[in-house]
Amino acid sequence: MNIFLLKTIWHGFKQFFCFSPRKQILILSLMIFQGLTAGIGLLFIIPLLQIIGFDIGLMNTEGIANIANWLFEYFNLELNLPNILLCYVLIITMIATSRYQLTVQTASIQQSYINFLRNLLYRSLLQSNWQFIAQNRMSDFTHSLSGQIQAIGHSSSLMLNLISQLILTILMLTLAIMLSWKLSMLAIGFTVLLLSILFPINRIIYNSGKKQLISFKMIFQILTEQLASLKMIKSYTGENYHAEEMQQFSSELESQQLKLVKMNAMTLWFYMVIAVVSFSLFFYLSQTVLAIPMATSLLLLVIFSRLLPQVSGLQKNYQQLVHKVPAFCDVNQMLRKCINAAEPGMPDIPALKLNEMIQLKKVSYRYPNKRLSVFADLNLTICKNQTTALVGPSGSGKSTLADLISGLLEPENGQIFCDDVLLEDNNRLAWRKAIAYVTQDVYLFHDTVRHNLSWVTHDGVSEESLWQALKLASAEDFVRSLPDGLDTIIGDRGMHLSGGERQRLALARALLTKPQLLILDEATSALDRNNEQKVLRTLKQLKGKITLLIIAHNETTIQHADKRVELEKYSSNANSQSKAIQC
Repeated sequence: MNIFLLKTIWHGFKQFFCFSPRKQILILSLMIFQGLTAGIGLLFIIPLLQIIGFDIGLMNTEGIANIANWLFEYFNLELNLPNILLCYVLIITMIATSRYQLTVQTASIQQSYINFLRNLLYRSLLQSNWQFIAQNRMSDFTHSLSGQIQAIGHSSSLMLNLISQLILTILMLTLAIMLSWKLSMLAIGFTVLLLSILFPINRIIYNSGKKQLISFKMIFQILTEQLASLKMIKSYTGENYHAEEMQQFSSELESQQLKLVKMNAMTLWFYMVIAVVSFSLFFYLSQTVLAIPMATSLLLLVIFSRLLPQVSGLQKNYQQLVHKVPAFCDVNQMLRKCINAAEPGMPDIPALKLNEMIQLKKVSYRYPNKRLSVFADLNLTICKNQTTALVGPSGSGKSTLADLISGLLEPENGQIFCDDVLLEDNNRLAWRKAIAYVTQDVYLFHDTVRHNLSWVTHDGVSEESLWQALKLASAEDFVRSLPDGLDTIIGDRGMHLSGGERQRLALARALLTKPQLLILDEATSALDRNNEQKVLRTLKQLKGKITLLIIAHNETTIQHADKRVELEKYSSNANSQSKAIQC
């Protein structure tokens, strides 16, 4: 277990170090400088005050005084009280400046690393294929992109502290060995024994980190799902049930966080007790067994008194890193999955143009971990500017076929063509740029009407084009009646609008892209009769001017279709032979 933890932490440090090696070397240097200069101000001023006649009443500091006296002579400064105090102010100012720089630089690289990781993971997620995205919970992605990335960013500063403390510990040990290698070896052996006793705690902390990660994930899942369903929860008076579910995982999270605090407190208690025991033992052995001179013994004890807090800090930082290991592993696993599921594609590839027809040849599709195919050996031709209706019972594969035609999914067998271009790899991305998709669930942002329409065009759009698309979608009148027109904020998911208004905005957004193919997936199923008629009028206007693929149960929505495709006969359970459906 401890080997696994050390390897994981080392792997995390390498990733972090490769992010910005120069800045990290600077930060490590500042950390070491801060550690070495702790208390240097008083250490420097006291012997100087003794030189000019102040009776400090402390032990002999002749060596430091000689160095300080030489520095004053070198810079041609008179050794008097004002100059000594000025020198003291300059030393403390320099130390304070280094600490300021250390704080700023550490925060800077930590936030930069968090930003880098979050953007890397989010971009990898966006570039992964739709099948992979649909197989995972959105709350897991949200948790990884927020809480876990933040935890890893915090771990980066812990890693730097760990390295600086390790370097300072080695320097102090080297100095101690030069004074008395026997006593130093005894101290090293004692420290190794102490760390070996504390190693079992690391397993407890790691397991606590895993349980905390699970609790955090569940809380994110509950929040994501329940906050999106508050209306339904309240309509079923399910407030207490869901509140108790949240309380259960919150209590588990509280328990794990308290366990971490207890483990850290226990370690600190252990170190404080061991410190006083070892201090007394080393002093006794140095005088009675090793016969080390008193002055050397006192100096060694001073070094060891500085060394123990460094070792204690090492253990504390290591325990905190161990607690973050599950989050680090989870984010890296998520990142690898996203990269493995990445779609081949070039962002600047131009959109495909549909000149004649879309063709599906012997297309079959089966969802992962499913035994039966949704449909098999499907042949279909959709001519340009033709309106095609996909009909069939629930589960017959209407939406799946639309996802295949739009390039969101890749067929298990068979081929899909736009004219003579096979839709695979980069061509699939180029084809998606030529498609607009309107679903039953309309996704609108808590933003203005303008923003909700214009983001799909990427390069910006004129106000005239916005109103033209709204007019074509029978949405112009209600948008003009809004308090601020195009600049009206419509609420989360468009909650300030009616269902019909949201649907017509989604249709206007789709038309704004001037698509080669417009897919409507149950786009009118949630609308009342009046709003449905408005959308149908829009579809009649578009007939013959754009290629339309409509999925609907309502006969009135597809009554003007040029062609109907009955998908039930193409399911894997169908006994009939597949037939080619032509224009």
